[in-house]
Amino acid sequence: MRSRRFIFRRGFLLLLLLTAVSVVTGTWWGERIEVTHLRLPLNEAGDNFRLAVLSDIHIGSGGKGMERWRRALASAEKERPDAILLVGDYVTSHAGIPALQKAFRNIRAPLGVYAVLGNHDHWAGSKAITGILEQQGIHVLTNRAVRLRKGNGELWIVGIDDLWTGKPNWQEAFRGVPRNAAIVLLSHNPDAAITPYRERADLILSGHTHGGQMWLPLARVLARVFDFALIPHSEYGSRYPHGLRREGNTWVYVTKGVTAGSRLPRWFNSREVVIIETETATRP
Repeated sequence: MRSRRFIFRRGFLLLLLLTAVSVVTGTWWGERIEVTHLRLPLNEAGDNFRLAVLSDIHIGSGGKGMERWRRALASAEKERPDAILLVGDYVTSHAGIPALQKAFRNIRAPLGVYAVLGNHDHWAGSKAITGILEQQGIHVLTNRAVRLRKGNGELWIVGIDDLWTGKPNWQEAFRGVPRNAAIVLLSHNPDAAITPYRERADLILSGHTHGGQMWLPLARVLARVFDFALIPHSEYGSRYPHGLRREGNTWVYVTKGVTAGSRLPRWFNSREVVIIETETATRP
């Protein structure tokens, strides 16, 4: 009997130790900022573009997450991008709005900084957030497009309003964009990849999923067994919560985002900055 109790106690203590190590290690891993480099064939000819992509910043009340965000932005700026692309969810709630001016102060890139809004931005106050971003020199592309030029290279950035909480207008977003142009579509929600307008873009950049927030297999178990979805309202994002895919003639990249001030910790799921180098493509 004593031997069984001893074995049980040792086993229980070992389980506690492994759990503690797993929690600490997973949380530490979630604090890492991973810089992902991609080379994608987008432009027909001319100079290539270097783009930095940041999403799901989630600044919280009182500026919660500011230090993490600053580290992520510094990692992006260190790569010397031509343009910075922001893919939505800049705050967690309305309480984070007062800190946005500080968060985006002095954010610059040679060809500009461009943004779309996410679901949290609409819930918190899209008009106020748009105003603050624009005050900092950020171009908010709500259902509109802009053309970038570098040497003899040309690239169009198209922004669509959030597919879940916003008022997306595809016709307005693509107005004036030539059919044969090289196009990057910014859509906070990855479900842009399952709309008919996917084929208009050479590359779709999305966030929203946080890469599942935690180690992906566990996130999927929680969703299936307990109906606890960490990836809300995104059919495409639930299937493909992170990474690069090819859908027809379109590249789709879903970033894990920064989640600097998010209430939920990341577990074995690093934060992400994406650097994309465009190169000459052969049109189908």
